[in-house]
Amino acid sequence: MKVVLAALNAKYVHSNLAVYDIEAYTKKHWADEQDQYEESLDLVVREYTINHNLDMILQSLYQEKAAVVAFSCYIWNIQEILTIAKELYKVAPKTRIWLGGPEVSYDSENRLAEHPFVEGIMQGEGEATFYELITKWAGQNQPCYDSVCGIVFRKADGTICQNPVRPLMSLDEIPFIYEDLTKFENKILYYETSRGCPFSCSYCLSSIDKSVRFRSLSLVEKELEFFLKNKVSQVKFIDRTFNCKREHSLAIWNYLMEHDNGVTNFHFEVAADLIGEEEIAVFEKMRPGLIQLEIGLQSTNPETIKEIRRVMDVDKLKETLLKIRSFRNIHQHLDLIAGLPYENYITFIKSFNQAYEMKPDQLQLGFLKVLKGSYMGEQVKNYELQYQDTQPYEVLSTKWISYDEILQLKQVEEMVEVYYNSAQFEHVLEYLVPMFEHPYAFYEALGKYYAENDLFGIGFKREARYEAIRIFMHKWFEKSDEKNDNVQKNIKCEVLDALLTYDYYLRENAKSRPSWSKEEPIDKKQYQDFFRNAGNEEIVLQKDGYDSKVAARIMHIEPIVKEAIKWIAPNSKEVFEIDANTGKNKFEKANKIIYCLFDYEQRNPLSKEAKVYFASTL
Repeated sequence: MKVVLAALNAKYVHSNLAVYDIEAYTKKHWADEQDQYEESLDLVVREYTINHNLDMILQSLYQEKAAVVAFSCYIWNIQEILTIAKELYKVAPKTRIWLGGPEVSYDSENRLAEHPFVEGIMQGEGEATFYELITKWAGQNQPCYDSVCGIVFRKADGTICQNPVRPLMSLDEIPFIYEDLTKFENKILYYETSRGCPFSCSYCLSSIDKSVRFRSLSLVEKELEFFLKNKVSQVKFIDRTFNCKREHSLAIWNYLMEHDNGVTNFHFEVAADLIGEEEIAVFEKMRPGLIQLEIGLQSTNPETIKEIRRVMDVDKLKETLLKIRSFRNIHQHLDLIAGLPYENYITFIKSFNQAYEMKPDQLQLGFLKVLKGSYMGEQVKNYELQYQDTQPYEVLSTKWISYDEILQLKQVEEMVEVYYNSAQFEHVLEYLVPMFEHPYAFYEALGKYYAENDLFGIGFKREARYEAIRIFMHKWFEKSDEKNDNVQKNIKCEVLDALLTYDYYLRENAKSRPSWSKEEPIDKKQYQDFFRNAGNEEIVLQKDGYDSKVAARIMHIEPIVKEAIKWIAPNSKEVFEIDANTGKNKFEKANKIIYCLFDYEQRNPLSKEAKVYFASTL
């Protein structure tokens, strides 16, 4: 009997932990009990992406000639799966089609009624349910599902039946799926140490399962050892609130710090306001890049926080994030959600600005998804909530925010993604954002400029993004300069261009000059002499195996106007430290410019920025 577990991921680099868990659990138990059955089991996982041609996926699944195809359903793939399943039923009517996953675990009876080609739906966690179904399918043309907990199914006469809910299982029963890493080459590895969530956030399905269960730490440490030994690049924990149990999370963070292999990164979703002094002490000692944190802020509006059933100390959260940021070793990702109850356009701007002040490495401006089974889905009428009928069921308007305002937020979202989250404009933004009334005002104005000039939807090259913000600000300088002070305006433009150039070279040793600085600013002979002499008295490049030609190739020197250093290195001892001989610092010694040497062989492990050295002369 051949059975296919089919997954449609959002991207190629993703993998579907659920289907691999089910495969591993089923094969383990089948191996123990297969003597009871007359036929063998051929169970395979087939992963695709939603970007694949649907007809190609249909062909692939048809050619499996499987007795059963079970699809893993999520908000991002449900329409594609239903389309494929419907066509598969036409060409392979004897193939049993089953669905499972969070997107079909609620309102399952209606799903079956609307889609007659589906025989049944697995609700909730599927490992034990799927294995029990396997035992029913084995050697039976007309299996009886009456005793299988956790399913909704269609009988031969078309009657739809809902069976009792399956009791929750111990996470220790689930086998470790990563023994053979070749199956996950070039893929993100997902891992879970807990299921359920103690919180009751109204927009989230995890709030339904409040009985949080944890995998034994002895198992977790053994599996973490495997990841570390094999030096995988990244492991993403999918625990809904990883640090909801301090003893559990602290033990894991301590283990990772003590056994760090210098390579692997671990990603966690956490409640930052639950992070205490013990965690802070551990974080401070960690290698840069060992862990990264994703924090769900969602809103800072007290009415909204209360209505979505959250308990959160915003001030403590901010204090914690800024403390962790000061260590410069942990990437922090902060989430906001637009369209929540009691959050209007004005209060969302306030939430945005407060989130921006927390200085996350990434600020994700998302939009409410109205999920079946969530409390939010039950409040549609009360909130006058309009949302998309098809995936991803995103908010269109509420009684507090209009669709026009949602569209304005969409523009800001794009600008934040391009200019803030890309981390390619860090010093430019440090200079520009404070010129506006508040951070949101800057991104709103930039989004308006994009809209007025039809720049949204264009596949920009990297340099073009720099050019766009440059033109926008030059025009803004002209409009905002009431006194027509051309000298001040020219200084601002000069500093802006310098910071654009600095950020432009910080990530990439670009082969061509940016359009706003086309001429080579340093004489070719002077440039070559610098490397031939292994630097100067301020920057010494001489070291074992030094090769001037190699150094010139892997480094870049750029003169930057002195005024811009305030935003490039505001706290740099290298730039501002007093020279004992002259009584001055490099900033004072320099005439008009500071020379910046970018070393691309030495990069910040978090930002991937080049190491930069400063000199007052060449």
